[in-house]
Amino acid sequence: MLLPFWRIMLGCWLTAVLLVISLPWPNFDGTPHWNSVQWVPFTHLNWHRAVLAEAALNMLAFVPVGYLSVRSAWSLKWSPLFVACLLGFASSFGIETYQLFCFDRVPSTSDVLMNGAGTACGVWLANAIDRMLTWCSLPFRRVPTGLIDTP
Repeated sequence: MLLPFWRIMLGCWLTAVLLVISLPWPNFDGTPHWNSVQWVPFTHLNWHRAVLAEAALNMLAFVPVGYLSVRSAWSLKWSPLFVACLLGFASSFGIETYQLFCFDRVPSTSDVLMNGAGTACGVWLANAIDRMLTWCSLPFRRVPTGLIDTP
């Protein structure tokens, strides 16, 4: 079955995202920099290319988290949507908490929201692909067996 494959992919993606976003590591100094936190979401958002690119990259980095979480199908007790959103929020919150302790990073609620939106897009993408595959395979499942000539 593909479940172990999807879970390994999810673990690898989350590890890669966490490593890339947390770079450079020498900037970690262990003291919280509360004055650098952007508490109000999207106050720094403007039409500058760098700001828009950062917002888009925050969102795009978490699309695979939502997609791979749905594909991993963690449990029958919990909804895959709930698990994906919880995982996306927890990892995003962890990243921003790490950035709180770096002297040149800016933890932001906007980043958490954009990462959550990316996770939700990934969940939507997984469900849309499932619906499309179901729709494409429908005509093949409805072929009556009496209409097929067998030699």
